[in-house]
Amino acid sequence: MNFSEYSAVLNAFKHGAFVSIQESYDAICHAQDQLIAELTSKGAVIKGWKVVEDSGVFILSPIFDFQIFQHQGTRISKSDLSGIEVEICYQCSVPLLAGDIDYAVRGCQPFVGIEVIRPKINPHSYPSCDFYFNYGILVSDLPVSGDFSLKSGHQSHTYQYSTSATDFFEQKKAVLLKGVQECVRRGYIDEFFFMTGSLNGLIGTDICEGKNEVIGTNGTLISVDIV
Repeated sequence: MNFSEYSAVLNAFKHGAFVSIQESYDAICHAQDQLIAELTSKGAVIKGWKVVEDSGVFILSPIFDFQIFQHQGTRISKSDLSGIEVEICYQCSVPLLAGDIDYAVRGCQPFVGIEVIRPKINPHSYPSCDFYFNYGILVSDLPVSGDFSLKSGHQSHTYQYSTSATDFFEQKKAVLLKGVQECVRRGYIDEFFFMTGSLNGLIGTDICEGKNEVIGTNGTLISVDIV
């Protein structure tokens, strides 16, 4: 599957309305599972999840194989985007049994990711189905070992991210735990990465056009050009 085929499926799902998921959390999960099943039946493979909490509603948003970009040297057209967001990510093997979740989560290391956000594919879709907005993601191949920064766009706007607060990674691990628990509950058992929430919100294309580099203590972790 490619992004054009993906967009077509999302536009056509439930005749473009997707209104049933507004009824309850269970309805959200049921409708999302239906949509995921349709996408995977057409060849898409889930590689990761964005863990989202929107207006008190907790949801997993799937990230598919065709949405994974190389973490170095990628070029993306600004015409496809609303902007980018910086995230902490974890790679985790989702266990079959709920009793094994704590052990699976405990050993996970934090990585940094850049989520690439596009305008909403279907204007009628419910906000909690975040995958209507997702264009793709780049995830570092090295774990985050300390503070890091993002230099964004032609003007090199710099965003600093401190990991030194004692609860910084504890909070992110708590989000990871909820995401893994939901995967087990809903039967998504595999090796996935989990995005655990934006660190400073959307950085719009007016700022991020140009080179974007996430720089850590060991050098450049991610580099992507928005052109």
